[in-house]
Amino acid sequence: MKKIILSMAAVTLAGGLLAQSNQLSLGVDLALPLGDFGDAYSLGVGPTVGFEVPVGDNLGVTLQAGYDILMVKSELSDFVKSASMIPVQAGLKYYFMEQQEGFYGHGQIGIHATSVKSEEFTILGVTIPSETASSTNLSWAIGAGYMMEKLDIGLRYNSISPDSDVDGAKASSYIGLRVAYVLSLD
Repeated sequence: MKKIILSMAAVTLAGGLLAQSNQLSLGVDLALPLGDFGDAYSLGVGPTVGFEVPVGDNLGVTLQAGYDILMVKSELSDFVKSASMIPVQAGLKYYFMEQQEGFYGHGQIGIHATSVKSEEFTILGVTIPSETASSTNLSWAIGAGYMMEKLDIGLRYNSISPDSDVDGAKASSYIGLRVAYVLSLD
């Protein structure tokens, strides 16, 4: 009898999950760097992809990844040739109205892989070659958004942990805006 009840519960749960829509979203991300991060970069922009699996009446599990090109401020352009970051974060979305509709709150945790390529320059007759510095750091985000039928607009605060091997390094942070087109996978 116990096995029959557990089997019926599993079928009911699976049916409820399958009745909801797994979603793929394709969008664009804008990043407005803050603090010390904002002293070096004025804006970040790039494509994103997201995936959401509904789990219950108002909750969704998410995975998002992107590639943001960072715009170097003019006072650093003699030293920095290019910069980019690749955020990959998983999280939870809580819908305040209905599943995958209306206003929601969103929390995420993951990594940001950053890359900065320096310009070749000469100082006192010594040429310093161009090189690329990369790091991958823990990151988290908290935000809110609004989901329409085929459009997801979200605003978030993102924090990237400092490099542990750099003395005095501070966390980098930015305000992110993501606008995405949503495709149902069911």
